[in-house]
Amino acid sequence: MDLRGKRVLVMGLGLQGSGMAAARYAAQQGALVRVTDMKSPEVLAPSVQSLTGLSIEFILGQHREEDFLWADVVIRNPGVPRSSPYLLLAQQHGARIEMEIALFFMACPGRIIGITGTRGKTTTASLLYAILRTSNTPTLLGGNVAGVETLSLLPQITSETLVVLELSSWQLEGLAPHNISPEVAVMTNIYPDHLNTYNGMEDYAEAKANIFRHQSAHGLAIFNYDNAWTRRFGEEAPGQTWFTSLARGGSFARGSTEIDPFIFKDTPLAGKHNLENILLATTTARLLRIADTHIAKTVSQFQGIPHRLENVREFNGVRFVNDSASTTPVAGRVGLEAFSAPIVLVAGGNTKHLPLEQWPATIIERCRAVVLLSGSGTDELLPSLHAEVQRQHVPDPVRGVFSDFTQALDKAVALTRPGDVLLLSPGFTSFGMFLNEFDRGDQFVKYVRSL
Repeated sequence: MDLRGKRVLVMGLGLQGSGMAAARYAAQQGALVRVTDMKSPEVLAPSVQSLTGLSIEFILGQHREEDFLWADVVIRNPGVPRSSPYLLLAQQHGARIEMEIALFFMACPGRIIGITGTRGKTTTASLLYAILRTSNTPTLLGGNVAGVETLSLLPQITSETLVVLELSSWQLEGLAPHNISPEVAVMTNIYPDHLNTYNGMEDYAEAKANIFRHQSAHGLAIFNYDNAWTRRFGEEAPGQTWFTSLARGGSFARGSTEIDPFIFKDTPLAGKHNLENILLATTTARLLRIADTHIAKTVSQFQGIPHRLENVREFNGVRFVNDSASTTPVAGRVGLEAFSAPIVLVAGGNTKHLPLEQWPATIIERCRAVVLLSGSGTDELLPSLHAEVQRQHVPDPVRGVFSDFTQALDKAVALTRPGDVLLLSPGFTSFGMFLNEFDRGDQFVKYVRSL
């Protein structure tokens, strides 16, 4: 897309890379660039600083209608809902609404491997990227990865480069108007999430489905057969399709009964869900003709991703684990199921109005003590926990609700015994007490390392 001389408004500068990359790219393409964000100039100072020297105007702490009337093109941050009245105003006055990821796809000369899902997409993408690097394949990692400016990767990419992109549902929305899907698509699973911004599960799942909808017959797609949604989508994919299944013990081509056994189980990662991620990543690597020796070596050494069941340290016989990326009840349940040791759980936060499902029962079954962070989600969780205590006829493990994070962690540490796991796995979003889930995890890690 030619942006030279166009009035480009970046809606949502953010702190994780997407907005910064869009602003940088548009300015370098010769556009007239403005950036607008509701966050304050103080909060956004690091992002603004990263764009020093570029001709960019910043409108921070507010959105103004005049900026959306001014724009020829609005590049929206993935966190901005499609229904934003500001976007609708810009559209009504002839502006094009784009997203950073669509600009990247249209300009990228390399082969793109897209990975999406409600859970596991970061781990799967990062492991696949690590495998490709071990095999000396020219590769880069981008997309929904904190701190990566995906558009800024373009100068490093040639036709020989494999580009691994973690893709959120919001980013995939940006591909739909252009009928674009990555040449290789991987779907980990679909669970309830972001239902405060989507009109139900079908709407949310269909946004995810953009990862394969526009593939050609020569495209390649890999789906988790053990999840009902991704199994269904695997039957609909237009290209060459493979399934992975822990239940069946490996991977298989659509329409085939021949199982390719799952042999890469030597891993330091905890939990059944991580075996699902490993099976997806290794199956994809094999389909990309990466040798088993490179795959096995990488899997055995891969330590996982920060904020996702991250082992922070062991102290006084207690294992401290940072699972701050757990922002849904499903993620909270899966985090608990990764451990057999007694658990002191730190959970809670603000709601996305998702069903709690089996999470409260799992908390009562597996946790010796529970410390909760205050928030609208915690207000939803507490009655369900109390109901589970009555149903299971066990003592109530909840030891308090805290609005101060340090006080909550002090209480949790005081409740631990040697052999315990102290697990931060909130199951809800972080907003209110923290900038985001990464800030929440960083504060936890800093606290634990200071003990």
